[in-house]
Amino acid sequence: MKRSLRRALWLGAVVAVTVATVPMASAFGAGNVTASFTRASDWGTGHETKVTITNGSSASVSTWRIEFELPAGTTISSSWDADVTRDGNRYVAVKKSWAGALAPGDSFSWGYNGTGGYRAPLNCTVNGAACGGGTTPPTTTPTTT
Repeated sequence: MKRSLRRALWLGAVVAVTVATVPMASAFGAGNVTASFTRASDWGTGHETKVTITNGSSASVSTWRIEFELPAGTTISSSWDADVTRDGNRYVAVKKSWAGALAPGDSFSWGYNGTGGYRAPLNCTVNGAACGGGTTPPTTTPTTT
């Protein structure tokens, strides 16, 4: 075997082993990508909510998808900076096409106006994991102090 061919094969093997051992992030990123809901305003018959997605992972997150339910009597009447769809009391919010990726440590906020007084969302997930971090969504209403 020619020396240049052996060198090329050796280099290819080194690259293959290196690629195989480098941790790979999913399309949504790895680690803790979280979403938090904050009451911005509440006037009794309606409210404004700010939702913040934070990339606590070590990889850039190219997209995000938040799924949550609102308690009975509460609905989203308008939203901004996210594409929001509804099926019953279940909502899905996804990143707008113009919004860039979230670098590690970055956050992005979007908001909505809702009917009824503010009540915390239920069963919230961001990119399939619990909104507060971890791997499974909470099955109870979050408590506030």
